[in-house]
Amino acid sequence: MNFLLCGKKDARPVLLIHGLAETAELCYSETAKKLCRKYRVILACLDGHDPRSDSLFESIERCAEKIERYIQKRFDGSVYAVSGFSLGGTVALELMKRGNIKTEKLLLDAALSKSTGLMKIPNKLALTKGIDFMKHGHKLPNILLEKSPLDMNSSTCPMLYTDISPETIENACSEAYGYKPSPLLKNCGAEVQFWCGSQEKASKNTARMLEQYLPDMKVRVFKGFKHGEMLHERRRAYLRELCRFLKDK
Repeated sequence: MNFLLCGKKDARPVLLIHGLAETAELCYSETAKKLCRKYRVILACLDGHDPRSDSLFESIERCAEKIERYIQKRFDGSVYAVSGFSLGGTVALELMKRGNIKTEKLLLDAALSKSTGLMKIPNKLALTKGIDFMKHGHKLPNILLEKSPLDMNSSTCPMLYTDISPETIENACSEAYGYKPSPLLKNCGAEVQFWCGSQEKASKNTARMLEQYLPDMKVRVFKGFKHGEMLHERRRAYLRELCRFLKDK
């Protein structure tokens, strides 16, 4: 797994973990540019999502292991904050469950960590077909976006990594939509917030489920937004809220 760094070397480190079928740059380039003025920003390039690497996404656990090793080696096992979007939020949960790295703040941005049973099949099909459409230069029809079980919208489409393999999509969807949180999450010791849009059914279900494992977690629901819409389309608002969360109290 590759990692991208920006910001002053002596600044407090912030780890960003991107979403499913995105690259680190597509998901977080603008966020990193803003944060690197104050923080040492670490972008994790998840396996199977990196154009620099011929890798395959195997599992959430495997990704967490690689991130742990990197943080332990380069940052003595501790970062100021961790923020994960979508699949990245699920990876962040796995990191907290394992307890091998420490953080003061944890942002779960539209994390997908609730089993959807048979809905995993249409989720995978929608994403696979959508990326195939885009790879051949076609615009996704609105009806596909509106009916998508992923709660996608038009702003999400330009962020999709069209060179992702079907195997990576298969593995990542199976992992994210079948992930089961652990009671060990109660030991993470971080200030936790969960963000999602009011039109995100899957993420809102995840938030409700996680409250039993993270009773002090603050849930913020942003009215009118779908999956990734605030991050990708309303960047100023997103960055404003993120900087507030990261700010010392």
